[in-house]
Amino acid sequence: MDVEKCQLLLTIDFDPPFYKAIFESVSAESYEVAQVNLGTSEPKLTLILDLVLNHWDRVHFFKQKQFKKNELPNKINPKRKQRLAQKAVKNGFSTKSQVALKKQFEQNKLANERDRKLKKEQLIEKKFKLKQEKRIEKHKGH
Repeated sequence: MDVEKCQLLLTIDFDPPFYKAIFESVSAESYEVAQVNLGTSEPKLTLILDLVLNHWDRVHFFKQKQFKKNELPNKINPKRKQRLAQKAVKNGFSTKSQVALKKQFEQNKLANERDRKLKKEQLIEKKFKLKQEKRIEKHKGH
């Protein structure tokens, strides 16, 4: 029986003026990242626990890329894990998550632009049809 491992990392980051929770999910096949705004005041542990337990539906993960099986290390030395954790705390969240969040932001931006353009075109077409109907009605006679 093959068991799939999934690692979930939560980082709380202060990006003035907001505190943000950054979730990173690493599995054998993919790397996913999500960001949740926690507000302007420093988040309490109860708020974070409530977010994870009760409001998990607010966390929308963005899939960054597919991993090959040999890309991820099978086992990491515990001392190395400790050094990596200290380095992550010192440097903030990883650049991989920053890149993924930026890519998600850009994709959302492009989708919003397409939606706005489509709505604008529909509004222009609706106005044109209304103007044509008025013109036809005007010339019908009594």
